Amino acid sequence: MTIAGDFAPYVPYCFLACYVALLFSKPSRRDGFLVTAAGVALGWALAYSHLGPWIAGLGLSAALWVVIAPFLKKKTIHPAIALIVTYPAIASAALIATHQSGGMVLDRYLLAADGSLGLQPGFLAAAFLLNHSIVKLVCEVCYFGLPVVFASFLHTTSAKQVLYLCLLLGATALPGYLIFPAVGSEAAFHDRFPAHPPATNASFGAPVFASGGLERNFMPSLHAAWGIALLLGAWPLARSWRIGIILYLLPMLFFALARHYLIDLIVAVPWTFAVWSAMGRRWNVLFAYVAIVAAWLVLIRFGLAVLYASPWVPWALGAATVASPALLYPRRQQEAATCYSQVGS
Repeated sequence: MTIAGDFAPYVPYCFLACYVALLFSKPSRRDGFLVTAAGVALGWALAYSHLGPWIAGLGLSAALWVVIAPFLKKKTIHPAIALIVTYPAIASAALIATHQSGGMVLDRYLLAADGSLGLQPGFLAAAFLLNHSIVKLVCEVCYFGLPVVFASFLHTTSAKQVLYLCLLLGATALPGYLIFPAVGSEAAFHDRFPAHPPATNASFGAPVFASGGLERNFMPSLHAAWGIALLLGAWPLARSWRIGIILYLLPMLFFALARHYLIDLIVAVPWTFAVWSAMGRRWNVLFAYVAIVAAWLVLIRFGLAVLYASPWVPWALGAATVASPALLYPRRQQEAATCYSQVGS
């Protein structure tokens, strides 16, 4: 299976997620040692042969353990780990099938929507990361390491809910891309990115053709949506989980901003909560969030003049969108935990 360039960086982290899931499953010392030793040996062989980073060896060893453990009647990893390992191949197949020869993209509309704020947040974030290599490395590891963080939930009481929510978000991302296709600022404005963002106005938006070889940018941001899903999964757990996920999301979302548009991240909030509401059968809230997502898509595509009426308009709409969960869902922690525990059950 060919892995599209968009998803190739995830491959070693997807395999590493297997090893993390193995550790959280608390194997016996003997089994853990054997898998780790085999992983170190495989990692050395991969690195020596220039077939991949050495750390992928640990994940590959754990993936092999998932296959043989049932035959040895040994404790194995949550079966959902198979979805993580195969994600790059599945996502690549879907992407290649839908846009093998390229097509029209709407990046100019997204850039114009960001520009209505009075600045270009994605360009600024990318420029900052390029000038701060250590920060870039940390943010990049957090961004591509999302499968590892997801794997850490597989042993918790939130495992089923997080799994269902992430699967549904992934399934709805492709129709969302077909409705509002984009390739990201770096590809769409490569000659101006990130130091010289184009000047935008209400008439800047226009469809442009993008070749099939360019990376694809999901609108809303799938990374932001999955990050919110992890936060929802952490909320009913211990305080340390909530703090840990929040600290993880800060660099991850900052890197996502550099690869996306700010408006992608904003619209990911109602999109995620719309899917979450559908899982929990909260129909009144579902319709509210679907309406918010639809309103943003229509506004960006056909109503840029409204956003450019004043910088206060996009800032106010964006802030209201991000804050909407506080208005539409329970505020107290116990109520929120109860609400989440009912999702997918």
